[in-house]
Amino acid sequence: MNKRTFIGGGLALIGLTSLLYGCDPNKKGEQKTEGTDKTAETKTEQTPKPTAPTGDGGKYRIITNGISPFWDAMGKGVDAVKTETGLDADWQAPSKSEHNLQVALIKDAAAQQVAGIAVSPIESEALAMVIDETMKSGIPVITFDSDAPKSKRLAYLGTNNYDAGRMAGEAAAKLFPNGGKLVAFVGNMGAQNARDRYQGFADAVKDKKIEFLQTPFEDNKDKQRAISNVNDAITKYGDKINGFVGLYSYNGPAIVTAVKQANLRSKVKVVCFDGEPATLQNIGEGNVDVMIVQKPFEFGRLSIKLLSEIKKANGDIKKAIEALKPELDKLGMKVKDGNIIDTGVTIVTPENAKAFLEDLKKKGQTST
Repeated sequence: MNKRTFIGGGLALIGLTSLLYGCDPNKKGEQKTEGTDKTAETKTEQTPKPTAPTGDGGKYRIITNGISPFWDAMGKGVDAVKTETGLDADWQAPSKSEHNLQVALIKDAAAQQVAGIAVSPIESEALAMVIDETMKSGIPVITFDSDAPKSKRLAYLGTNNYDAGRMAGEAAAKLFPNGGKLVAFVGNMGAQNARDRYQGFADAVKDKKIEFLQTPFEDNKDKQRAISNVNDAITKYGDKINGFVGLYSYNGPAIVTAVKQANLRSKVKVVCFDGEPATLQNIGEGNVDVMIVQKPFEFGRLSIKLLSEIKKANGDIKKAIEALKPELDKLGMKVKDGNIIDTGVTIVTPENAKAFLEDLKKKGQTST
């Protein structure tokens, strides 16, 4: 069974086993259980298990930091590795980007005794204790997309977000040869990827007469609030702004929406991360100037493969990564510090957008 579950107060909460409340993961469709948030809903999608090859036993689980089209590509990566290897894997997302909901998902996975967990932390430092407890119980944990370096996680797989931020800043410097005043937007600055991207960008432009007018507006991954934050920035700073930076995947579409409504496109530049469907359309139409594209498909595929190799190596992360290294080398990905896998990014501009979009279409991906 391929299960993708959304959990959240008001929308949904998975049964949290003996800690909170239980549910039967084998039931189909929607379920409602009583718990601390009183309502819960589980949405289940089923696909036949691959008939070959045979996996190594146990279920591997990926837990994202919320719901976004960005994760759809990751989900395709999970499906691909299941077909390729026969491994049993699924992924879950808290319906709201809230730390406690993500903790609940991890505790639920641990109670189910999954074979391994990959998580993109919402709150890097706050999640460290839960990761460490899960590791102590004998379940290997890796991080992806956003790291928790102060935890005992075995490895991080994903973008080097500081380097990606620097690349975004370097690209932005070309857009503002005479200097610029920018405003940035993000879901939560408590996430390591957000801090790293912002710092990398700021370091890249500090000697370029480019400055941020304030610390990033935070929206807690609320898309309506993301749009209102852009509107608030426009109201607050007016003509002082000549550039917007979206650090999370949905911030790009939010910026374009607000900029169009305010009729400011001719006066501002837009730099954003990731390729949600709306962002891909916008860069194709010339409404985005720079897009920093990650590799969520590989986040899903390689996270499951790495967890499987960790199991085969009895928890020896060095041996696990060594077993995966030929594939990483083929993909042009680098291993740093023994347990950091840098999956790399692509810089997309209106000049190379057409070729990039055509390649994405050939791969059957509608987001990245």
